[in-house]
Amino acid sequence: VPFVPREGNRVSWYGCGPTVYDASHMGHAFNYVSLDIMRRIMEDYLGYDLTVVMNITDIDDKIIERTRHEHLVAQYRAKAETLSEQLVADVGAALCDYANTAFPELVAAKLGSPIGRADDWRAFAAAVNGGQDPALAASSEKALMRYDAADAAFEALVAARQSLADGKSSQAAAVALVDTATDVLAPWLDAQFRESVTDPRLFRNLSAYWENDYMADMDALNVRRPNVLTRVSEFVEDIVRFVQRIIDNGYAYEAEGSVYFDVEAFDGTNGHVYAKMSRRSKDSAKLLAEGEGSLTKRRAEKQGERDFALWKSSQPGEPAWPSPWGPGRPGWHIECSAMASEILGQNIDIHTGGIDLVFPHHENEMVQSEACFENHQWVNYFLHTGHLHIAGRKMSKSLKNFITIKDALKKYSARQLRTLFLLTGWSSGINFSDTGMDEAIAIEKTLSNFFSNAAALVRDLKQAQQPADPKRQTNEPEIELLAALADARDQVHSAILDSFDTPRAMRAILDIVARTTAYLQRGRESIDPQPVEMVAQYVTKIMRAFGMADDSATRAIGWGSGAAGTAGADRETTLLPVASALSDFRDSVRELALAGGDKKALLALCDRLRDQVLPELGVVIDDHGDGRALVKVVDPAEIRRARELSEAKDAAKQLAKAKEAQLAEEKRLALLEKAKVPPQDMFRTPEMRELYSAWDESGIPTKDAAGEDLSKSRAKKLAKDYD
Repeated sequence: VPFVPREGNRVSWYGCGPTVYDASHMGHAFNYVSLDIMRRIMEDYLGYDLTVVMNITDIDDKIIERTRHEHLVAQYRAKAETLSEQLVADVGAALCDYANTAFPELVAAKLGSPIGRADDWRAFAAAVNGGQDPALAASSEKALMRYDAADAAFEALVAARQSLADGKSSQAAAVALVDTATDVLAPWLDAQFRESVTDPRLFRNLSAYWENDYMADMDALNVRRPNVLTRVSEFVEDIVRFVQRIIDNGYAYEAEGSVYFDVEAFDGTNGHVYAKMSRRSKDSAKLLAEGEGSLTKRRAEKQGERDFALWKSSQPGEPAWPSPWGPGRPGWHIECSAMASEILGQNIDIHTGGIDLVFPHHENEMVQSEACFENHQWVNYFLHTGHLHIAGRKMSKSLKNFITIKDALKKYSARQLRTLFLLTGWSSGINFSDTGMDEAIAIEKTLSNFFSNAAALVRDLKQAQQPADPKRQTNEPEIELLAALADARDQVHSAILDSFDTPRAMRAILDIVARTTAYLQRGRESIDPQPVEMVAQYVTKIMRAFGMADDSATRAIGWGSGAAGTAGADRETTLLPVASALSDFRDSVRELALAGGDKKALLALCDRLRDQVLPELGVVIDDHGDGRALVKVVDPAEIRRARELSEAKDAAKQLAKAKEAQLAEEKRLALLEKAKVPPQDMFRTPEMRELYSAWDESGIPTKDAAGEDLSKSRAKKLAKDYD
């Protein structure tokens, strides 16, 4: 559908931000980089005036649980001065509770009764075939992760018992047991001591730490920060007023200190509709329960099964804020409605988030807001990014099958990750794999080579260009290249307008790059720099609009970062490393000349300057057939990364060759061993006597182990082996 902003060129945009309780992973990267690409296109390419608001969820059941768990385990670890029978008993009890809670139906089916002793875990593990039983994975989404945690705790428990039996009870052994069993110990400690966690600073400190960590990751991924950042903890009073207005309008009710949205009272009243985007999911008990949070176990006060919490009365061990209904905290969904509306008003152009937020989160946001303002459309356009999968499973903090952004950036650059996401498209799911990343790396290299070649050739040709020839006419190759550029512009623009179809736009970009690269193969004497420069500048413009190139770059062609220097860099910092390298080269040449060196040694010095010294400084020299070198300025980090990748691939090839050679040698030795056996004995070995019971005078079997004559075909094959 056409995009029609409410106020001309101004666009209001609210994006669901992270719940900050752990490290950000590649699922977050796909979501926020994809949304950043769309934002940049709207701002930098289409020229919209955006106001982007994003929230930080710093009050949430997951944050509360994580804070308590980390605090209680840390306290417990500090008290574990030695490995003791009590510590072993505690971990055993925690394991029993954990297993019975994680796999209640499966434990009952496999064992007939709940796990009562830690050693019962061994029987359960055997019953589920060491975690390989399909029934385990089918029992719940998190079953395999929980099984691994319980099994690790049990193995640590067995090792701890052996240590005690051997008279070893060091603090290091105690800490090792606690650390390995943390996942099973934490809920066990929480069940007993949660009410003792009363310091509100603990909750604030955890969320503040992970918020800063998230922001650092986004900066590393070149994601623009929102114009306005909101935190739930800073908007509690606004949320209370928002909830009260919903109550006053007749769409919510208070019960035992909590406030619930009344879905039945809303749906169908005054033209209101519940679950506009997900009619099929609106009665999903699983999704409804997940939307309420892990600490919201109290359902007796709810009037309807689909009703959801706007305000939660706080229990001991939970942070609380004052409200007309008693001390409590905001529900999950209400925070976005209140904060977005407080900043952007009663009607918003764009709302973004991951596809998993459609129901119940975004549906509940909509009905809350429409109930508060008595309107029928709080958001005009929802944009939901797809899931990122790894090994076929959705990447998730709660599933613990995630690759953190920091770990990914140790292996790949931010530009390479963004390239992958551009090739995938924001609304499609993505399977994060080495194969996909290899393609992204290859495309980034293609673009980098194009930029450096085009920039260097344009610079050299402009410098060497003779005065304009009035009789010169544009040749057919230039006309074709300009026509291809015009076509690429049209294709990219059409793709961008078609729901930000970046895969199609990238195909058009790569096509014009390939055409221009082919044109450059004509040689310097046959190249017109102007169309090449036009193509390179256009590709640079689109790459900047996609967030691939440096925003602050002053260079008209290329990524705009690295060895070319940044705006404001002083001349000494920029020139001194290269000048020093050239000075060292001059010294070596003089020394060689004075010593009467030969031509071969001089060329070796030149090669060293080209292949080793200058690349480290971001300068690449390409030798051309016409005897003139092409000088290119490239980010030295890219050169190092490419070299490391090449070396890693070479090492992998060498390892594969070594393994192949080893297998060949083992096969050769095995054949030599066989060759030591006389032909008449080859079918009389102990292994063969289990297969045959009679032999002829040459030693060839005639009967099988049961005394039956061998078939003609089998006898013929044995005779062939004998020969």
